[in-house]
Amino acid sequence: MSPTVAGPARRNLPVPAFASMGRSPSTKPRILVIDDNQDVLNLLRDELTAEGYEVETALDGLAGLRSLKRSKPDLVIIDIMMPNISGPAVMTLIGEKDHYRELRDIPMLIISAQSNIEYVREEGLSLTEWDYLAKPIDFDRLHLLVQRKLALRAPETPPRPDVAHLASA
Repeated sequence: MSPTVAGPARRNLPVPAFASMGRSPSTKPRILVIDDNQDVLNLLRDELTAEGYEVETALDGLAGLRSLKRSKPDLVIIDIMMPNISGPAVMTLIGEKDHYRELRDIPMLIISAQSNIEYVREEGLSLTEWDYLAKPIDFDRLHLLVQRKLALRAPETPPRPDVAHLASA
């Protein structure tokens, strides 16, 4: 079953600069996408790469934790329901275990077919900084949330005017 998406055709948009983080201005922001659906991983990797990001993927929470620890990305996009370790369990481990302390400042964006936001809150996700995006994925909203999350790590990034109206959605 392939994922459904909504949104306009792909656009070339400004990508946040990361010179303030000790990286060269030409360095692309790194995003880790964790989802147990290979089609979703491919779709998000292709979309975000086309927008100028460096994207790594992981097929479950355990592989995602390993990638997080190794690469320390600028943003994590994570599904809720996955085998081995769920998205909420990954986020709880990061929030509670000293072993993952250096990962706590990495912004997270939750994506899920589970559209009930109360379910997401009940899973204990208040331990880390997060936003939520329901599937099917609205790419305008995705790009707005990605830019907003990356701005937490690169404050000089200007907002994207073409999706500013979605900030209150």
